[in-house]
Amino acid sequence: MKKLFMLIFSRKFIVALLILGQILFIALSVTVLGDIYLAVYIIMMVIAGILALHIVNSDDDPAFKIAWLIPLLVVPPLAAFMYIFFKAQISLELIKKFHIKIQNETKPLLQPSEELEREVEAESVQLSRYTKYMWDYGGYPICKNSNAEYYGSGEAAFEPIKQALMQAEKFIFIEFFIVQEGRMWGEVLDILKEKVQNGVDVRVIYDGFGSQLSLPRGYHKKLEKMGIKAKVFSPFTPFLTTAQNNRDHRKIIVVDGKTAFTGGFNLADEYINEEERFGYWKDGGVKVTGDAVFNFTVMFLQMWMFVSQATCDVSSFKALPDENGKYKENSFILPFGDSPIDSEPTGKLTYINILNNAKDYVYISTPYLVLGNEMISAIKYAVKSGVKVKLLLPGIPDKKYMKIIAQSRYRMLLDLGVEIYEFTDGFVHEKSFISDDKVAVSGSINVDYRSFYLHFECGVYMYNTDCVMDMKADFEGMLAKSKQITHEECRKIPIMNRFAGALLNVIAALL
Repeated sequence: MKKLFMLIFSRKFIVALLILGQILFIALSVTVLGDIYLAVYIIMMVIAGILALHIVNSDDDPAFKIAWLIPLLVVPPLAAFMYIFFKAQISLELIKKFHIKIQNETKPLLQPSEELEREVEAESVQLSRYTKYMWDYGGYPICKNSNAEYYGSGEAAFEPIKQALMQAEKFIFIEFFIVQEGRMWGEVLDILKEKVQNGVDVRVIYDGFGSQLSLPRGYHKKLEKMGIKAKVFSPFTPFLTTAQNNRDHRKIIVVDGKTAFTGGFNLADEYINEEERFGYWKDGGVKVTGDAVFNFTVMFLQMWMFVSQATCDVSSFKALPDENGKYKENSFILPFGDSPIDSEPTGKLTYINILNNAKDYVYISTPYLVLGNEMISAIKYAVKSGVKVKLLLPGIPDKKYMKIIAQSRYRMLLDLGVEIYEFTDGFVHEKSFISDDKVAVSGSINVDYRSFYLHFECGVYMYNTDCVMDMKADFEGMLAKSKQITHEECRKIPIMNRFAGALLNVIAALL
């Protein structure tokens, strides 16, 4: 069995498989095209060759390059068409100018003061460098006079969310990937309807694909009849379009510009364990108060203008500073968004920044583990420089193929010295990084290609806030409920799963 396994994964076997695929494709093409086959084939091979050169010399992650180059070798015509179709991102190019216009109009409203920049630099050079990057390339500033409170589950966050909504006096902004009819959304909706009657400006954005099966068709019109302003991000259509590849994966609630929530949970019953799908649903998120909330306000309104193709006065939604607020000294919070339109992977680089600057430990929670070269290099650097890296992953996956991809990296990570844990009784949906009792990130960003490159995402970077230690305590508590993966456990992974993992890793960037 071991010899067979080695043969299957040998270079000769893979090359032979590719050649066989090419022969089968040629035979089928000759049968269909007849006399003109040779001319068509030469043209397609030339196009495929040009595309291959373009891919090799592009700035894409090597995993993306491999994921496209192999299909170009096996089925050049089909792969060439698919590459041009998906990578051209025609739909994004058409709206990119409007997106840039929105950013240019709103960015001055977020301009950090020179005094704050000096304060950040005096606190930490590494923090100053990161915040400069996020401002220059992400468009979001670091903030002080802000607090963050952590919730270690969706149900723990639900009551504070409802309390904040009930206290709304001016506006409520809600933006989620998934909204599903049920107890959670029903209770939120009841509050929203009441607030609309009281003159509160209520706006809702939900993703057209994420909520495709969870809401009736045209649900936004039903909300509008209630007085709730509603938009669908990129409504799902049964036609093949590049627009379907980019989703609004954010999870944002903003109330009066004074309170904001984000995290891994959506507005559906499984996220508060009202409905069981994959055992216990472990999630997490934070409530942000103070000056940092305006980052979320602007983030939401940027998306609102984006989907409605209309501008609004963003400055009118900025809350006055809370003169009675109590804030920790030398504590900073940076809520940020990530967009596939600007080709700047702020979410991925935030995670890499934490790994590169860690001194003692990095704790990572993620439902999916699809590692590209840059993330692998960052993890290697951290571990080799003496940093303890611990991964918390689902024991019960929501997508079996994603667990197979994650498991395909276990042996390599264990060899490095990374500790891997699988939550025994359920599904880990939380997305968080915690480091050195000082830094943490919570939000919607998974450790996979879709979150890093294709989706609209959001997160909160927290420095020296009290909730960093709360997140650490929660993570360590979860380890006690999890199984640590060892080399012996890796050897128990079925041969077929290892084979599938190797194949899936080749195209993981496209999943």
